[in-house]
Amino acid sequence: ECPFNAQPQLMRTRTSILTGIIAYLVFLIATIPAAPVIGLVKKNLPATIGHVYGTLWQGYASTLQAPNGIRLDNIHWTFLPSRLLLGKAAVNIDAELLNNAISTEVAAGITGKLTAKDLQLNLAAEEVASLINLPIGELTGDFNIMINHASWSKGTVPIVDGRIDWKDATLTIAEMVDLGRVSVLISEEDTSPLSATLNNSDGDLRLNGTVTTTATGDYDLQLSMKPLASASTNVANSLAMFARRQPDASYKFTNKGNLQQLGLF
Repeated sequence: ECPFNAQPQLMRTRTSILTGIIAYLVFLIATIPAAPVIGLVKKNLPATIGHVYGTLWQGYASTLQAPNGIRLDNIHWTFLPSRLLLGKAAVNIDAELLNNAISTEVAAGITGKLTAKDLQLNLAAEEVASLINLPIGELTGDFNIMINHASWSKGTVPIVDGRIDWKDATLTIAEMVDLGRVSVLISEEDTSPLSATLNNSDGDLRLNGTVTTTATGDYDLQLSMKPLASASTNVANSLAMFARRQPDASYKFTNKGNLQQLGLF
């Protein structure tokens, strides 16, 4: 018998075995109740999950409470079997954050790395202010958050590619200041695992800023704010309360810390 004929047969055998394994995994995921499985791994989860029901294939949880205080409600997941071919377990997730709809695809690889993509979320500025703790002032307006891709492993700085648009933005310190439309681009740089650039259009202040991080989670925020002719005389006095005046009449605000303070590391 020609030895070359054995190669296609071997490939067919391997394909059949792989197909059988995946079919068996899909069967298990479709039939195993979610609650007992989540109960077994709860100690290793970086969050508290409440009232789980359904199966691993399609299930629900009433809440997911992260250590940083962020809580998701009314969580629904649907398993994506096609991702098994890539060596990942992935689900589509629909949930609520502060009564705002949020959806994304979350996947876990064999190394433990978690990834999320196509995340969409709209939040009022007051809600954003309640989730983070930045010593700037009172915010109003609407945030549109679009994360194309994000990945993180335990103890590492997250890597994020996305955009945040802050519309009808205002900042109140001693008085309200119109910021127009603020845009934040988030990406990974060679020297900074998580970095962002900030600027705005319209408004009473011209904003330009950057955020850089280190591999150990230290962040450095540098923000320049320059009052325009439309700004009131009180704006500069307000900025002087927390920022340093520069020779070009702009005000420089700096803030350094660690992402652990923001619950991101």
